[in-house]
Amino acid sequence: MADRDALDEFCRRVLGTGESAEEAAAQARRSAPGADRLALLAAAAAACRDRANGEQPATPDPRAPGGLADAVRAEIEQATAKLPERQREVLALREALGLRYAEIAAVMGIDPAAVAPLVARARLRLREERRGASGAVGECEDPERALRLLALRQDGEPIGDDESDWLIEHIGACPMCAGAHAAMLEASLCYRAAL
Repeated sequence: MADRDALDEFCRRVLGTGESAEEAAAQARRSAPGADRLALLAAAAAACRDRANGEQPATPDPRAPGGLADAVRAEIEQATAKLPERQREVLALREALGLRYAEIAAVMGIDPAAVAPLVARARLRLREERRGASGAVGECEDPERALRLLALRQDGEPIGDDESDWLIEHIGACPMCAGAHAAMLEASLCYRAAL
């Protein structure tokens, strides 16, 4: 995806379709002329935050006339609009633009260790908003570790052999994390299908 298209797509995913997204993309281009892709996306993230002011993005009416693909896209956009701004950002960067975690951290200005938990929570929340229910049931003795590792593994990010072994054993014994794993995969696929 060209830098210009990536910038437009990111702003649309964070702010919804419309004038605010277009203005944010234009502001990013003006504020970082000639910058590389990550610097442009960081400028776009800042421009989107300036425009959001805590408001949820405009969402299309899922009952609007159109085909099945339009209905699915509207449903995903409507669910995404209900997410907190940082979760919308991380989903756009990971799912729509395919950035690696280190790149996401650079764009969002956060610690790289914070990316995996943010991705996991964004996916779980998207699935919850879409379906109106959580995919996880039961209790877990180490949910933060499990969610972080699930996100890392799902996105092909490096994890150590000990952590990988722990995760596989844990998912087999923890209904909550097994449900979270399925919910995260579903959310990721649905978000990408709405591209």
